[in-house]
Parts: sequence; structure tokens; C-alpha cells
Amino acid sequence: MRGLARLAMRGPTFAAACAVAMALASMVFGALLIPAGAIIALTTLRFGAREGFKIAALATGLLVVVRLGLGQSLSHSLALAAVAWAPAWLLANVLRLRRAQDWPLMLAALMVLTGTALMRLSVGDVTAFWRKTLKPFFELMSKDAGARFSAEQMDFIAGQMHGWTRVAMFVVLAGTILLARWWQAELYNPGGFGSEFRELSLPRGMTGVAGVSALAYAFSEEGGAMLGLVGDACVLLVVLFALQGLAVIHFLARVRGLAGAWLATLYVMLVLVPQVAGPILATTGLADNIVDLRRLRSGRQP
Repeated sequence: MRGLARLAMRGPTFAAACAVAMALASMVFGALLIPAGAIIALTTLRFGAREGFKIAALATGLLVVVRLGLGQSLSHSLALAAVAWAPAWLLANVLRLRRAQDWPLMLAALMVLTGTALMRLSVGDVTAFWRKTLKPFFELMSKDAGARFSAEQMDFIAGQMHGWTRVAMFVVLAGTILLARWWQAELYNPGGFGSEFRELSLPRGMTGVAGVSALAYAFSEEGGAMLGLVGDACVLLVVLFALQGLAVIHFLARVRGLAGAWLATLYVMLVLVPQVAGPILATTGLADNIVDLRRLRSGRQP
């Protein structure tokens, strides 16, 4: 990955070409959308908003030419460019001004929440939407694997799809800006990313936002799109505080000199049982937001 960043830093044409290559590859392996955006974010962090915009525009032109040559539509090509590079450019500019990771991550969550709100307005019942979208998958599983799903099981899976889609969208945006920041540190400030991430802390007011959102969701007597949107916000707040909790764990591991295998185990748990590890990390992050666990552990002055 560092080789890709070094290649992109050789000049605007190289950066645009690398971004286009990753964007095209993401059509086969979706996770490559993260380095596709990170290249634009890296150039923006390094050279500024104007230069980053120029490279994004150049990449968009190249992407359109290549996809049109492959028989793809103009609208789909522009949509791919917008999804890959517009959020990356915006998040990089916020990080460049803020010089801390909290506001870019909160902006990423806000982008996802806005997207889910638009989806709820456009499709209405998101569970019904995902059930209809997944219907060919259910039929294929029933035909080829002999797996038969009840209506309740299909509704459950459809409901879970909406939740995991929100998390996946946030992971892509957060991964984009964090990868760009890591690349920047590796190339120009070795060790800088780790020290910055270990200090990650959301504004104290986010504790109040989380509390109000949780109470509104728990005690609301009405369903519908508004309650669903509050639920979406709660999920994203859990993910945000989980990132702060992860920063706390990295900080404590460094202070106590814990072996790298301990952190590796934590990441394995996040992959295998995110529904367990995520809330635990979120609780840690929320506690740190209230009492500053890192200051207490290190003896720093408030």
C-alpha cells in the first residue's frame, strides 16, 4: 500500500491514474474503493484543496473515458467518481484544517446518516426494500443449496442488511481518510499517525447527543421513518465511540508496553464478533469521553 502512495506522489497524472485503477478494481472487490478515495485525500492533505480538486477532476475525466470505452454509461461513471472522490476530498480538507481525526470522522458519520435519511424518504420501508432486493438471493439459496427461509427469517436478514450497510458505508469513509493520513505519516512524518490516533477524542457534547438519541429511541411510542432515523443515528454513534474506545486501548497498550499480539487479538474479535467487541469498545470510548481515562492512567494534567 505504501508503494501505491509513493507512486501517486510522483505527480498529478500518476495520482489520477492510481485513483482510477483502484476505482475500476473496486467494481470487482468493493474494499478497493477505500484506497481509491485515499489517493485523492492524500494529495489534498499534502498539496491543498485546489490541487486535490484538480487531481480528482483529472481522475474523473480518465475514469469516464475508460468506462465509456468499455461500454459503460456516463451517469454510472460519474456516480462512481462522486462516491469515490467527493467525500474523500471533503474529509481531507476538514482534517487538514482541524489537524485531528475527530471532526472528519463525525462528518463521515453525518454523511452516512444523510444518505440513510434520503434512502428512507425514497423507499419508505427499508426492510421491504432489502427483502425485495435479496429475493433473488433467497431463491438461489433455496434452489441450489436447499436452504429455505421463513418470512420471519427473511425479514430479520433484510433488517440486518440495512444496519450493516450503514456500518459498511461509514467504514469506507473512515477507512479512506485514516488510510490517507497513515500514508501521509509514513511518507513524511513516520510515527505521526499512531500518536494522532491515540489522542482521538470526540467532543464532550457527543455524550449528550448519544444520551438523547438513546432515550428518544427507547421511549418513542411511534414508529415510522423518524424512529428509524434515530436508530440509524444510534448505530453510527456506537461506531464513533467504538473508534474512540479503540484509541484508548491503543494508548493504554503503549503506556503499559503490551505485546502486539494483544492488539491483534482485539482486531480478530472485531472481525469475528463485531456485535460483541463493538459495544465494549463503544462503552470504553463513552467512559473516556466522560472522565478522560487516558489522563487518569498517564497522570496528565487536565
